[in-house]
Amino acid sequence: MKLSKLLVAATAGLLFSSASFATETNIMIRAKAVDAKYIGTSVGGVKVVVEDAETGEILDSGWINGDTGSTKSIIKEPISRGQVLTDDKTAGFLAKVDINSPRLLRFKLVGPYGYRQALQEATVTSWVIPGKDIVGDGITLNMPGFIVDAWTRVLEGGKLEIYTKASLLCGCPIYPDGPWDPKNYEATAILMQNEAKVAEVKLDFTGPVGLFSAKTTLKQNGHYKAIVYLFDKTTGNVGVDRTMFEINDQ
Repeated sequence: MKLSKLLVAATAGLLFSSASFATETNIMIRAKAVDAKYIGTSVGGVKVVVEDAETGEILDSGWINGDTGSTKSIIKEPISRGQVLTDDKTAGFLAKVDINSPRLLRFKLVGPYGYRQALQEATVTSWVIPGKDIVGDGITLNMPGFIVDAWTRVLEGGKLEIYTKASLLCGCPIYPDGPWDPKNYEATAILMQNEAKVAEVKLDFTGPVGLFSAKTTLKQNGHYKAIVYLFDKTTGNVGVDRTMFEINDQ
C-alpha cells in the first residue's frame, strides 16, 4: 500500500513538474487574399484552429478580425525584404499556446464566414519554440478566390437577366482604373438544365463597383441552374456562385 501511494505521488509530481515548465507562447496568425489585402471583419472573419501536427491536440482556436491593411503598402508600393506590412489594426488572431518543448503545429484557416459560397480553407505547419513569440506579420496564409454573389431575373418570353456582385476575398472592391480593374477579370455564367450545359454567357462589367451582368433568352421551359464564375488568368484566382431559376412561359 505504501509503495502504491509513493508511485501515485511520484506520478503526480512529474505531471505537475511538466506542466509547470510550460511556457505561454504568442503566435500572430493572418489570412491574406491572393493578389489583395488581409481578410478580416468586413467579410465575416476567418476561423482559426491551432493544433499539434503530430497528435491532433487542439492548443488554441479563435477568429481573425480587424482591418484589411494599407492598400498603399501592400498593393501600390514595392515591398522590401523584411518590411512589416501590418499594424495593430490589421486583421489577425493572436494565438496563445502553452508548450514545454519545440512542437510542430498546424494552423488551419477557414473563411470568409460572411460569404459561405466563397469559403476557402488554408493550412500550414510550422515549428514553434517555447517562449519564442511569432508576432508582427506573424504566420500569414494566402487564400485564393473571389467573393461572387450571383442572382437572376426571369422576364416574359424566356428572357433572362444574370447579375453578380464580385470582390476580392478580402472584400476589396473591383472598379475601373482601381487596384483591381474589371478588365483583368473574366465573368461568365454557365447555364445548366438536367445537369447538361445549355449555354455559356459572358457577363460585362456594368458597375459602378463590382457588378457584372448579361442578358440572354432561353427557349425551353424548365428548371435551370446558373453557375457564375470570376476568373483572373494572371493569378489563376477563381470565385464561383450558383443560383437556380425557372422558365415556364414558352
